[in-house]
Amino acid sequence: MKIIKIVAIIICSALLLSGYAIKAKAQNINKLTADTTLLKVGDSVPDIVFRDTTGHIGNGKKLSDLRGKYVVIDVWATWCYPCRAQQPHLVDLERKLKDKNITFVGISIDTQSWKWKGPYLAKLAGLQWMVKDKTFEKAFGITTVPRFILLDKMGKVLNLNLPMPSHPELAQQLNQLDGI
Repeated sequence: MKIIKIVAIIICSALLLSGYAIKAKAQNINKLTADTTLLKVGDSVPDIVFRDTTGHIGNGKKLSDLRGKYVVIDVWATWCYPCRAQQPHLVDLERKLKDKNITFVGISIDTQSWKWKGPYLAKLAGLQWMVKDKTFEKAFGITTVPRFILLDKMGKVLNLNLPMPSHPELAQQLNQLDGI
């Protein structure tokens, strides 16, 4: 009987502690969500810090570093077949626009850089950065990949859902930009 009481006390304590841990985690998630505003066309992009392709936290990169040029953001992940299928088209598009006032940035939502380093990285277009946390995904409403976003020269959102690079409409839209 004494053993049953001890086991019951241990189980109750474990349940109580796990409940507090779940509540604390939910509060942190709610805080992140509350602090992150969903962007819309015309909004200035906040200074979200990314890791570059070396993956070190200390070498933070920001989209604001690219002001003065139009920016095409390719949101992708290594596990996403459609993302990988768009890469050759994106490389070709970047090559065609290399002398224009536009830059391309791939932002991987992978959390482990080793998954895309090495030979795969050499095939990618433009700058390649990684997210540090979910702030970027929440700010841009990223729920699926691939996703292509266009920023103007001042760092404001021009288009949250560009056509895929394999679609000729994307090149047409980019070539029609003012001052490209």
